Amino acid sequence: MSLIGRLGKGARVSFLVFWLVAVVLALTASSCGDDDDDGETGEEVNEETAEPTQDQPPDTDTPAEGEPGDEPTAEETASEETATEETTAEFDEEAVADFYSGETVTLLVGFSAGGGFDTQARLLAEYLGQYIPGNPTVIVENMPGAGSLVAWNHMYNAGPKDGTLIGYNEGAQILQQELGNPAAEFDAEQVQYLGALTQDEVILVVTRASGITRFDQILPPDPEEELTWGGIAAGSLAVDAPVILQDVLDANIILVTGYDGNSNVVQAMESGEIEGFLPALSSVQSVYAEQFQNWNTIVALTEERLDDLPDVPSIFEFTDDEIAEQTITFGTIHPSRFSRPLAVAPEVPEDRVLALSQAVQQVLEDEEFRATAEQAGVALDPLTREELQSLVEDFFGMPDEARTRLQELLLQ
Repeated sequence: MSLIGRLGKGARVSFLVFWLVAVVLALTASSCGDDDDDGETGEEVNEETAEPTQDQPPDTDTPAEGEPGDEPTAEETASEETATEETTAEFDEEAVADFYSGETVTLLVGFSAGGGFDTQARLLAEYLGQYIPGNPTVIVENMPGAGSLVAWNHMYNAGPKDGTLIGYNEGAQILQQELGNPAAEFDAEQVQYLGALTQDEVILVVTRASGITRFDQILPPDPEEELTWGGIAAGSLAVDAPVILQDVLDANIILVTGYDGNSNVVQAMESGEIEGFLPALSSVQSVYAEQFQNWNTIVALTEERLDDLPDVPSIFEFTDDEIAEQTITFGTIHPSRFSRPLAVAPEVPEDRVLALSQAVQQVLEDEEFRATAEQAGVALDPLTREELQSLVEDFFGMPDEARTRLQELLLQ
Protein backbone atom coordinates (compact mmCIF):
# COMPACT_ATOMS: atom_id res chain seq x y z
CA MET A 1 0.00 0.00 0.00
CA SER A 2 1.27 3.54 -0.81
CA LEU A 3 2.17 6.12 1.79
CA ILE A 4 -1.04 8.13 1.21
CA GLY A 5 -3.10 4.96 1.38
CA ARG A 6 -1.71 4.11 4.84
CA LEU A 7 -2.66 7.58 6.23
CA GLY A 8 -5.95 8.20 7.95
CA LYS A 9 -8.72 10.15 6.25
CA GLY A 10 -7.91 13.42 8.15
CA ALA A 11 -4.24 13.08 7.46
CA ARG A 12 -4.89 12.53 3.77
CA VAL A 13 -6.89 15.77 3.57
CA SER A 14 -4.15 17.73 5.35
CA PHE A 15 -1.55 16.35 2.98
CA LEU A 16 -3.50 17.35 -0.12
CA VAL A 17 -4.02 20.88 1.21
CA PHE A 18 -0.33 21.20 1.94
CA TRP A 19 0.53 20.01 -1.55
CA LEU A 20 -1.81 22.52 -3.24
CA VAL A 21 -0.41 25.41 -1.18
CA ALA A 22 3.12 24.41 -2.14
CA VAL A 23 2.22 24.40 -5.84
CA VAL A 24 0.65 27.86 -5.62
CA LEU A 25 3.70 29.26 -3.83
CA ALA A 26 5.99 27.76 -6.44
CA LEU A 27 4.02 29.31 -9.29
CA THR A 28 4.01 32.70 -7.57
CA ALA A 29 7.76 32.59 -7.06
CA SER A 30 8.25 31.69 -10.72
CA SER A 31 6.13 34.66 -11.81
CA CYS A 32 8.09 37.07 -9.63
CA GLY A 33 11.30 35.81 -11.07
CA ASP A 34 10.10 36.51 -14.65
CA ASP A 35 9.15 40.08 -13.74
CA ASP A 36 12.61 40.70 -12.39
CA ASP A 37 14.11 39.44 -15.64
CA ASP A 38 11.97 41.89 -17.61
CA GLY A 39 13.13 44.82 -15.51
CA GLU A 40 9.64 45.62 -14.14
CA THR A 41 9.47 47.07 -10.64
CA GLY A 42 6.13 46.14 -9.21
CA GLU A 43 4.05 47.69 -12.04
CA GLU A 44 1.05 45.74 -13.22
CA VAL A 45 1.18 44.38 -16.75
CA ASN A 46 -2.07 44.21 -18.68
CA GLU A 47 -3.01 41.48 -21.11
CA GLU A 48 -1.92 43.51 -24.17
CA THR A 49 1.60 44.03 -22.78
CA ALA A 50 2.09 40.59 -21.24
CA GLU A 51 5.49 38.98 -21.77
CA PRO A 52 5.92 37.20 -25.12
CA THR A 53 5.41 33.50 -25.57
CA GLN A 54 7.87 31.13 -27.20
CA ASP A 55 6.08 31.73 -30.53
CA GLN A 56 6.51 35.50 -30.09
CA PRO A 57 10.03 36.26 -28.85
CA PRO A 58 10.74 39.57 -27.11
CA ASP A 59 11.93 42.49 -29.20
CA THR A 60 15.55 42.74 -28.18
CA ASP A 61 16.09 45.79 -30.46
CA THR A 62 13.80 48.06 -28.45
CA PRO A 63 15.97 50.53 -26.51
CA ALA A 64 15.58 50.60 -22.73
CA GLU A 65 13.78 53.50 -21.12
CA GLY A 66 15.95 56.63 -21.11
CA GLU A 67 18.28 55.34 -23.82
CA PRO A 68 18.44 56.86 -27.34
CA GLY A 69 16.58 54.95 -30.03
CA ASP A 70 15.57 55.30 -33.70
CA GLU A 71 12.35 57.22 -33.02
CA PRO A 72 11.82 60.09 -35.52
CA THR A 73 12.15 63.63 -34.26
CA ALA A 74 9.16 65.95 -34.07
CA GLU A 75 10.41 67.80 -37.15
CA GLU A 76 10.80 64.56 -39.14
CA THR A 77 7.35 63.39 -38.11
CA ALA A 78 5.77 66.71 -39.10
CA SER A 79 7.59 66.68 -42.45
CA GLU A 80 6.44 63.13 -43.21
CA GLU A 81 2.85 64.00 -42.27
CA THR A 82 2.89 67.06 -44.53
CA ALA A 83 4.29 65.07 -47.46
CA THR A 84 1.64 62.42 -46.94
CA GLU A 85 -1.12 65.02 -46.83
CA GLU A 86 0.09 66.59 -50.08
CA THR A 87 0.22 63.31 -51.98
CA THR A 88 -2.79 61.54 -50.47
CA ALA A 89 -5.32 64.32 -49.96
CA GLU A 90 -8.63 62.62 -49.29
CA PHE A 91 -11.96 63.57 -50.80
CA ASP A 92 -15.30 61.93 -51.37
CA GLU A 93 -14.59 60.41 -54.76
CA GLU A 94 -18.10 59.02 -55.15
CA ALA A 95 -19.70 62.40 -54.52
CA VAL A 96 -17.27 64.13 -56.87
CA ALA A 97 -17.94 61.54 -59.57
CA ASP A 98 -21.71 61.98 -59.16
CA PHE A 99 -21.29 65.72 -59.74
CA TYR A 100 -18.96 65.58 -62.75
CA SER A 101 -20.66 62.70 -64.53
CA GLY A 102 -22.20 64.12 -67.70
CA GLU A 103 -20.79 67.61 -67.01
CA THR A 104 -18.54 69.78 -69.18
CA VAL A 105 -15.46 71.39 -67.66
CA THR A 106 -14.16 74.52 -69.39
CA LEU A 107 -10.52 75.57 -69.47
CA LEU A 108 -10.76 79.35 -69.79
CA VAL A 109 -7.76 80.83 -71.64
CA GLY A 110 -7.34 84.58 -71.53
CA PHE A 111 -5.62 84.81 -74.90
CA SER A 112 -6.50 84.20 -78.51
CA ALA A 113 -6.15 80.78 -80.13
CA GLY A 114 -2.78 79.66 -81.42
CA GLY A 115 -0.50 80.96 -78.68
CA GLY A 116 1.41 79.12 -75.99
CA PHE A 117 -1.36 79.26 -73.36
CA ASP A 118 -3.91 78.01 -75.86
CA THR A 119 -1.69 75.20 -77.12
CA GLN A 120 -0.93 73.94 -73.62
CA ALA A 121 -4.56 74.19 -72.54
CA ARG A 122 -5.74 72.13 -75.52
CA LEU A 123 -3.10 69.49 -74.83
CA LEU A 124 -4.20 69.29 -71.19
CA ALA A 125 -7.88 69.13 -72.18
CA GLU A 126 -7.26 65.95 -74.22
CA TYR A 127 -6.27 64.03 -71.08
CA LEU A 128 -7.74 65.77 -68.06
CA GLY A 129 -11.28 64.38 -68.28
CA GLN A 130 -10.19 60.76 -67.90
CA TYR A 131 -8.63 61.52 -64.51
CA ILE A 132 -11.44 63.61 -63.03
CA PRO A 133 -13.92 61.35 -61.17
CA GLY A 134 -17.02 61.06 -63.31
CA ASN A 135 -14.99 61.63 -66.52
CA PRO A 136 -16.51 64.92 -67.67
CA THR A 137 -15.93 66.40 -71.11
CA VAL A 138 -13.18 69.05 -71.05
CA ILE A 139 -13.16 71.92 -73.56
CA VAL A 140 -11.12 75.08 -74.11
CA GLU A 141 -12.68 78.53 -74.37
CA ASN A 142 -10.68 81.61 -75.37
CA MET A 143 -11.52 84.93 -73.71
CA PRO A 144 -8.82 87.41 -74.74
CA GLY A 145 -8.71 90.89 -73.31
CA ALA A 146 -6.38 93.13 -71.25
CA GLY A 147 -3.60 90.57 -71.07
CA SER A 148 -6.03 87.92 -69.75
CA LEU A 149 -7.35 90.23 -67.02
CA VAL A 150 -10.84 89.91 -68.53
CA ALA A 151 -10.67 86.14 -68.08
CA TRP A 152 -9.29 86.46 -64.53
CA ASN A 153 -12.17 88.72 -63.54
CA HIS A 154 -14.73 86.47 -65.23
CA MET A 155 -13.49 83.37 -63.45
CA TYR A 156 -13.50 85.11 -60.08
CA ASN A 157 -16.78 86.99 -60.36
CA ALA A 158 -19.16 85.90 -63.12
CA GLY A 159 -18.19 82.34 -64.00
CA PRO A 160 -19.64 79.20 -62.40
CA LYS A 161 -18.32 78.49 -58.91
CA ASP A 162 -19.00 74.75 -58.90
CA GLY A 163 -15.73 73.42 -60.33
CA THR A 164 -16.75 73.38 -64.00
CA LEU A 165 -14.58 76.41 -64.86
CA ILE A 166 -10.77 76.36 -64.62
CA GLY A 167 -8.80 79.49 -65.40
CA TYR A 168 -5.56 79.30 -67.36
CA ASN A 169 -4.38 82.90 -67.50
CA GLU A 170 -1.39 85.20 -67.20
CA GLY A 171 0.02 84.87 -63.69
CA ALA A 172 1.65 88.29 -63.93
CA GLN A 173 -1.82 89.77 -63.42
CA ILE A 174 -1.37 88.68 -59.81
CA LEU A 175 1.25 91.45 -59.62
CA GLN A 176 -1.34 93.98 -60.76
CA GLN A 177 -3.71 92.85 -58.03
CA GLU A 178 -0.93 93.03 -55.43
CA LEU A 179 -0.06 96.55 -56.52
CA GLY A 180 -3.67 97.67 -56.13
CA ASN A 181 -4.77 98.01 -59.75
CA PRO A 182 -8.55 98.60 -59.48
CA ALA A 183 -9.06 96.82 -62.81
CA ALA A 184 -7.89 93.57 -61.20
CA GLU A 185 -11.21 92.52 -59.71
CA PHE A 186 -9.97 89.34 -58.06
CA ASP A 187 -8.03 88.35 -54.98
CA ALA A 188 -5.10 86.09 -55.79
CA GLU A 189 -4.79 85.07 -52.14
CA GLN A 190 -8.36 83.72 -52.15
CA VAL A 191 -8.13 81.93 -55.50
CA GLN A 192 -7.75 78.15 -55.22
CA TYR A 193 -4.81 76.79 -57.21
CA LEU A 194 -4.61 73.40 -58.88
CA GLY A 195 -0.97 73.44 -59.99
CA ALA A 196 0.92 74.38 -63.14
CA LEU A 197 2.24 72.52 -66.17
CA THR A 198 5.35 74.63 -66.40
CA GLN A 199 7.21 77.65 -65.10
CA ASP A 200 8.24 80.32 -67.57
CA GLU A 201 11.74 81.43 -68.43
CA VAL A 202 11.20 84.56 -70.48
CA ILE A 203 13.56 85.80 -73.14
CA LEU A 204 13.79 88.86 -75.37
CA VAL A 205 13.82 87.89 -79.04
CA VAL A 206 14.23 90.24 -82.01
CA THR A 207 14.08 89.84 -85.76
CA ARG A 208 17.30 89.67 -87.68
CA ALA A 209 16.04 92.53 -89.81
CA SER A 210 16.21 94.75 -86.72
CA GLY A 211 20.01 94.65 -86.86
CA ILE A 212 20.11 93.98 -83.10
CA THR A 213 22.28 91.07 -82.00
CA ARG A 214 23.19 92.19 -78.44
CA PHE A 215 21.14 93.63 -75.61
CA ASP A 216 23.68 96.36 -74.88
CA GLN A 217 22.99 97.84 -78.32
CA ILE A 218 19.84 99.42 -76.84
CA LEU A 219 21.49 100.50 -73.56
CA PRO A 220 23.29 103.74 -72.59
CA PRO A 221 25.58 105.51 -72.69
CA ASP A 222 25.39 105.44 -76.47
CA PRO A 223 22.62 103.12 -77.69
CA GLU A 224 23.28 101.98 -81.22
CA GLU A 225 19.73 100.82 -81.89
CA GLU A 226 16.12 101.50 -80.94
CA LEU A 227 13.93 98.47 -80.36
CA THR A 228 10.23 98.49 -81.29
CA TRP A 229 8.78 96.07 -78.75
CA GLY A 230 5.32 94.51 -79.15
CA GLY A 231 3.01 93.45 -76.33
CA ILE A 232 -0.56 92.69 -75.40
CA ALA A 233 -1.68 94.92 -72.54
CA ALA A 234 -0.58 96.39 -69.23
CA GLY A 235 -0.43 93.68 -66.62
CA SER A 236 0.99 91.08 -68.98
CA LEU A 237 4.64 90.31 -68.44
CA ALA A 238 5.49 91.19 -72.04
CA VAL A 239 4.33 94.77 -71.39
CA ASP A 240 5.39 95.24 -67.78
CA ALA A 241 8.95 94.10 -68.53
CA PRO A 242 9.84 96.78 -71.12
CA VAL A 243 8.37 99.48 -68.86
CA ILE A 244 10.62 98.28 -66.04
CA LEU A 245 13.69 98.03 -68.31
CA GLN A 246 13.10 101.51 -69.66
CA ASP A 247 13.19 102.84 -66.12
CA VAL A 248 15.90 100.87 -64.34
CA LEU A 249 18.27 100.41 -67.29
CA ASP A 250 17.23 103.34 -69.47
CA ALA A 251 16.76 100.89 -72.34
CA ASN A 252 16.00 102.47 -75.74
CA ILE A 253 12.58 100.88 -76.34
CA ILE A 254 9.43 101.96 -78.16
CA LEU A 255 6.50 99.95 -76.80
CA VAL A 256 3.54 99.02 -79.02
CA THR A 257 0.58 97.34 -77.31
CA GLY A 258 -2.97 96.23 -78.08
CA TYR A 259 -2.43 92.75 -79.55
CA ASP A 260 -4.85 89.97 -78.55
CA GLY A 261 -2.15 87.40 -77.98
CA ASN A 262 1.40 86.43 -78.80
CA SER A 263 0.31 84.81 -82.04
CA ASN A 264 -0.75 88.29 -83.21
CA VAL A 265 2.51 89.75 -81.94
CA VAL A 266 4.46 87.21 -84.00
CA GLN A 267 2.44 88.13 -87.09
CA ALA A 268 3.35 91.78 -86.49
CA MET A 269 7.02 90.82 -86.26
CA GLU A 270 6.86 88.91 -89.54
CA SER A 271 5.25 91.88 -91.26
CA GLY A 272 7.90 94.27 -89.94
CA GLU A 273 5.43 96.24 -87.79
CA ILE A 274 7.52 95.54 -84.68
CA GLU A 275 10.98 94.08 -84.08
CA GLY A 276 10.81 92.10 -80.85
CA PHE A 277 8.83 90.76 -77.91
CA LEU A 278 9.19 88.78 -74.68
CA PRO A 279 7.90 85.18 -74.97
CA ALA A 280 8.48 82.20 -72.71
CA LEU A 281 11.26 79.89 -73.84
CA SER A 282 8.80 76.98 -73.73
CA SER A 283 6.54 78.79 -76.20
CA VAL A 284 9.21 79.61 -78.75
CA GLN A 285 10.53 76.06 -78.58
CA SER A 286 7.09 74.66 -79.35
CA VAL A 287 4.56 77.01 -80.90
CA TYR A 288 7.08 79.28 -82.63
CA ALA A 289 9.89 76.80 -83.19
CA GLU A 290 10.15 77.57 -86.91
CA GLN A 291 10.26 81.35 -86.43
CA PHE A 292 12.65 80.99 -83.49
CA GLN A 293 15.32 79.78 -85.88
CA ASN A 294 15.25 83.20 -87.53
CA TRP A 295 15.23 85.33 -84.37
CA ASN A 296 18.06 86.65 -82.27
CA THR A 297 17.76 86.04 -78.52
CA ILE A 298 19.54 88.93 -76.84
CA VAL A 299 18.78 88.56 -73.10
CA ALA A 300 17.02 86.26 -70.60
CA LEU A 301 15.00 87.83 -67.80
CA THR A 302 16.33 85.31 -65.32
CA GLU A 303 18.73 85.41 -62.39
CA GLU A 304 21.24 83.20 -64.20
CA ARG A 305 21.92 82.07 -67.76
CA LEU A 306 19.65 79.34 -69.07
CA ASP A 307 20.96 75.83 -69.67
CA ASP A 308 19.24 75.75 -73.07
CA LEU A 309 20.75 79.11 -74.09
CA PRO A 310 24.16 79.29 -72.40
CA ASP A 311 25.40 82.06 -74.71
CA VAL A 312 22.51 84.39 -73.89
CA PRO A 313 23.27 86.76 -70.98
CA SER A 314 21.07 87.09 -67.91
CA ILE A 315 19.48 90.48 -67.26
CA PHE A 316 21.51 90.75 -64.05
CA GLU A 317 24.69 90.95 -66.09
CA PHE A 318 23.66 94.48 -67.02
CA THR A 319 23.08 95.92 -63.56
CA ASP A 320 24.72 95.91 -60.16
CA ASP A 321 22.25 98.28 -58.55
CA GLU A 322 20.39 96.60 -55.69
CA ILE A 323 17.17 98.59 -56.14
CA ALA A 324 17.16 97.91 -59.89
CA GLU A 325 17.68 94.18 -59.33
CA GLN A 326 14.91 94.12 -56.73
CA THR A 327 12.52 95.85 -59.11
CA ILE A 328 13.36 93.45 -61.95
CA THR A 329 13.07 90.45 -59.64
CA PHE A 330 9.58 91.22 -58.29
CA GLY A 331 8.38 92.82 -61.51
CA THR A 332 9.43 90.09 -63.95
CA ILE A 333 11.39 87.11 -62.61
CA HIS A 334 9.17 86.03 -59.73
CA PRO A 335 5.90 86.48 -61.67
CA SER A 336 7.30 84.30 -64.44
CA ARG A 337 7.57 81.38 -62.01
CA PHE A 338 3.81 81.34 -61.48
CA SER A 339 2.92 82.77 -64.87
CA ARG A 340 0.71 79.83 -65.96
CA PRO A 341 -1.45 78.90 -62.97
CA LEU A 342 -4.41 76.58 -63.19
CA ALA A 343 -6.96 78.03 -60.78
CA VAL A 344 -10.61 78.01 -59.75
CA ALA A 345 -12.81 80.44 -57.85
CA PRO A 346 -12.73 80.57 -54.02
CA GLU A 347 -16.26 79.16 -53.73
CA VAL A 348 -15.53 75.83 -55.43
CA PRO A 349 -16.06 73.01 -52.87
CA GLU A 350 -12.86 71.60 -51.42
CA ASP A 351 -13.59 68.04 -52.54
CA ARG A 352 -13.72 69.15 -56.16
CA VAL A 353 -10.60 71.29 -55.82
CA LEU A 354 -8.69 68.30 -54.45
CA ALA A 355 -10.07 66.06 -57.19
CA LEU A 356 -9.11 68.53 -59.94
CA SER A 357 -5.62 69.12 -58.58
CA GLN A 358 -5.07 65.37 -58.29
CA ALA A 359 -6.28 64.94 -61.86
CA VAL A 360 -3.76 67.54 -63.09
CA GLN A 361 -0.93 65.69 -61.33
CA GLN A 362 -2.08 62.37 -62.79
CA VAL A 363 -2.07 63.86 -66.28
CA LEU A 364 1.50 65.04 -65.71
CA GLU A 365 2.46 61.47 -64.78
CA ASP A 366 0.72 59.99 -67.84
CA GLU A 367 3.43 58.61 -70.14
CA GLU A 368 1.34 59.18 -73.25
CA PHE A 369 0.72 62.81 -72.28
CA ARG A 370 4.40 63.38 -71.61
CA ALA A 371 5.35 61.83 -74.93
CA THR A 372 2.80 63.97 -76.76
CA ALA A 373 4.06 67.09 -74.99
CA GLU A 374 7.65 66.28 -75.94
CA GLN A 375 6.66 65.66 -79.53
CA ALA A 376 4.89 69.03 -79.60
CA GLY A 377 7.91 70.74 -78.05
CA VAL A 378 5.96 71.65 -74.88
CA ALA A 379 8.44 71.80 -72.00
CA LEU A 380 7.05 70.52 -68.70
CA ASP A 381 8.34 72.05 -65.46
CA PRO A 382 5.33 71.47 -63.22
CA LEU A 383 4.28 72.85 -59.87
CA THR A 384 1.99 71.05 -57.45
CA ARG A 385 -0.98 72.80 -55.92
CA GLU A 386 0.97 73.35 -52.70
CA GLU A 387 4.11 74.62 -54.48
CA LEU A 388 2.13 77.10 -56.56
CA GLN A 389 0.23 78.34 -53.52
CA SER A 390 3.52 78.81 -51.65
CA LEU A 391 5.07 80.84 -54.50
CA VAL A 392 2.09 83.20 -54.59
CA GLU A 393 2.08 83.63 -50.81
CA ASP A 394 5.82 84.40 -50.79
CA PHE A 395 5.34 86.90 -53.58
CA PHE A 396 2.82 88.85 -51.52
CA GLY A 397 5.56 89.38 -48.97
CA MET A 398 7.62 91.56 -51.33
CA PRO A 399 9.61 94.42 -49.75
CA ASP A 400 7.82 97.75 -49.44
CA GLU A 401 10.49 99.47 -51.55
CA ALA A 402 9.86 97.14 -54.47
CA ARG A 403 6.08 97.50 -54.17
CA THR A 404 6.27 101.29 -54.15
CA ARG A 405 8.61 101.40 -57.13
CA LEU A 406 6.46 99.00 -59.16
CA GLN A 407 3.30 100.93 -58.32
CA GLU A 408 4.92 104.08 -59.69
CA LEU A 409 5.98 102.30 -62.88
CA LEU A 410 3.05 100.01 -63.68
CA LEU A 411 -0.03 101.82 -62.37
CA GLN A 412 0.20 104.91 -64.51
